[in-house]
Amino acid sequence: MNPSSPRLQPWTVWGLAALFVVYNYVQQVAPGVIAADLAQAFQVSAGALGTIAAFYFYAYAALQIPVGLTVDRFGPHRPLAVAIATAAVGSLAFSWAGSAGAAQYSRLLIGAGAAFSFIACLKLASNWFAPGLFATLAGLTNTAGMVGAALGGAPLAALVRTTGWRGAMGLLAGAAAALAVLVLLLVRDRPPGAETLPDDQGKTPASGSLRRGAWAVVANRQGWLNAVYATAISIVFVAFGALWGTTYVEKVYGLDTVAASGTVSMLFFGAIAGSLFFGWFSDRIRRRRAPMIVAAIGGLFAMAAILYLPVLPLVALKALLAALGFFCSANIISYAVAHDLCPPERAGLALGFLNTCYYAGSAISQPLVGWLLDTRAPRPGAGLAALTAADFRFALSAVVGCLALSLVAALLLEETHDRATESPAAPAGKK
Repeated sequence: MNPSSPRLQPWTVWGLAALFVVYNYVQQVAPGVIAADLAQAFQVSAGALGTIAAFYFYAYAALQIPVGLTVDRFGPHRPLAVAIATAAVGSLAFSWAGSAGAAQYSRLLIGAGAAFSFIACLKLASNWFAPGLFATLAGLTNTAGMVGAALGGAPLAALVRTTGWRGAMGLLAGAAAALAVLVLLLVRDRPPGAETLPDDQGKTPASGSLRRGAWAVVANRQGWLNAVYATAISIVFVAFGALWGTTYVEKVYGLDTVAASGTVSMLFFGAIAGSLFFGWFSDRIRRRRAPMIVAAIGGLFAMAAILYLPVLPLVALKALLAALGFFCSANIISYAVAHDLCPPERAGLALGFLNTCYYAGSAISQPLVGWLLDTRAPRPGAGLAALTAADFRFALSAVVGCLALSLVAALLLEETHDRATESPAAPAGKK
């Protein structure tokens, strides 16, 4: 089948961009799998280990609004190819890092490239598909991310066991380089014949127009509530799933790293199902707020049960982790809310603002949990081995607090579905 055929080309374009979302999430969760290796290689404490992991999110968060402006102005195609190549270079540098400082700055470079992944993919979805499918496509994009997070669990742990963590990071660099070439050759900004839409004629917007658009996004109270929701409900994936959850399960259940990371991967398998469900369900019932509230309640109870109930049978823990991932994947509805709140030509900017808040919270959460763990250490520099299950429950209570905050934000949020802007004339290639 020809990937450039009118029926397949939109899915080819989206699919290649979604592969970079997969890569993004593999890199997000990788430090959790190689945490012990990094601590040994660089002789660092839990707090310092959290900082190495968080450098990825520092770059990611700082670049989200510039990324949104870039894809709005220049289109997502070429910036995305350059970004993937940048992530490949960062991953290669990380595999060579000889110190904690070098590892931090390599992670910073990976995060700078990966910063384009989600926004560029959603911008392409907005350009290539009908507006009424946006939440569904956002859910599919998030599903791609959760697949990446799952691959970054037990499969990555098995690869690390075979090749070492440096070898595994080198292989990820090669995969990203190959993807950059495919994106450059096969992805296009818009369907054929749709390059001259009224808001995309290659003209540079006036600086005043840019300022007004940015101010309209930043000054919107509903946009802030939506960002708080997305950030708070997603901390579970970053602080628990991506870094500290594997070590917590090792401590409490006595599993080795591969088995523990496989158990924590149930969080992401649950999120795969949830991302598909919540994106589709929100479009189906034409509501955003109600499913966001239900998901926040479900996530709060599931996380509290995982942390505070007595040691559970392993099958029950896996079921709770899957439920937690399912409910917290309702974060994807926040992207539909951001899309509802802005005109199509500012979609990249609105999504960039949302992702700035989301990844700023992510950047804070990993070292915060690490710092809370350090406060419980019996002596400075004692390392992860000296910490107990109770210490991890104490530190990870911050995640429970974030889920409670997401519920408050959802309750205060207004319904936005009916504000969604339907384009008066869909470009060629949209169904």
